[in-house]
Amino acid sequence: MNTPWPRFSHSNSILVADHETLLSHITTGPADDSQMIVFVHSALLDRHAWYRTMHEIAGRLSRAGQSFTLAAYDLRGHGAAAGESILSIDQLAHDLLTICAHLTTNPVHVVGLSLGGAVAQAAALDSPDRIASLALLGTSSRFPRTAMYERAAQGKVNGVAGQVDNTLARWVSDPAADDEVNGYIQNALAQTTPERWAQTWEALGRFDVVDLLPGLHCPVLALAGTRDVASPPEALELIAKSVRDGSVEYLDAAHLSALERPSEVAFHVTNHLLRISGHV
Repeated sequence: MNTPWPRFSHSNSILVADHETLLSHITTGPADDSQMIVFVHSALLDRHAWYRTMHEIAGRLSRAGQSFTLAAYDLRGHGAAAGESILSIDQLAHDLLTICAHLTTNPVHVVGLSLGGAVAQAAALDSPDRIASLALLGTSSRFPRTAMYERAAQGKVNGVAGQVDNTLARWVSDPAADDEVNGYIQNALAQTTPERWAQTWEALGRFDVVDLLPGLHCPVLALAGTRDVASPPEALELIAKSVRDGSVEYLDAAHLSALERPSEVAFHVTNHLLRISGHV
């Protein structure tokens, strides 16, 4: 096994509704002058999934002379908040909005991967005045309910350990690789209970905002992995063409592009942020 996946060295405890979670952040300039970006991780992982991408984006923004604060937190049911039950994507979206309000009174840029992208869409639809822009990676505005419920049931009946091979096959380019990405995912799955596994997939199975997408007025970047079998490019293209200000870019990547292609993701997300800020 290669070097373990890196982890943020510093974090702050933050109260979100009925529970506490951990938040890690990076700044590229004076905090009082900075814009805020919140990163929302994918299912069954935690905030550390964003480590490489956040540092890449911070470096690019810093070199561009832009002051931003980049923050990532653990969703309920995950990481430091693993003991909390997941009821719905809307519940997770309300958590995100609470965190945004805690961090700043200004609109927040949100970057979401997979489950995080669903949460980001729900938050922007619920409170459009709180969201400055969205960057959505490997996600969808509707997930196949039957498939999600069947996946949830498999974890309940056969245990999460029995789902590792299929999960890696959906998420990464080389499921057999002995590398830091696969090691990180395997470790996260080993800490996932059948209950949390099932709650996550059932929540995604109930998520459907396709008909609401025209109500998203903030700029939206959709990043599609051309080898993503979990959320294929068509799902991202639908989002980009349905919103008022949407664009789609493509990566030669599987589902978890932020883990496998952090530099490429950072390139597109940084350009998205600079365009919105009028610096491109």
